[in-house]
Amino acid sequence: MEVNVENRLHRSLIRTGEVELSEFFPRSHAWEERDWEIVCSDVRALARGIRSALMAVTPLWLGLALWLLR
Repeated sequence: MEVNVENRLHRSLIRTGEVELSEFFPRSHAWEERDWEIVCSDVRALARGIRSALMAVTPLWLGLALWLLR
């Protein structure tokens, strides 16, 4: 008596694929949220750095402007 192994393998692969697919979407959504949080954090850090640089250079620009106005 022969056993049809191909049919059983095909069914188990489909089930495995469905489980992996149903687990993939929540994971990918979590990765997207985490990536978005990282990008927002990087942009905030860049804005702080630019603001700090401008604040550090402001006295020089004010001094130059006053010197040129004389």
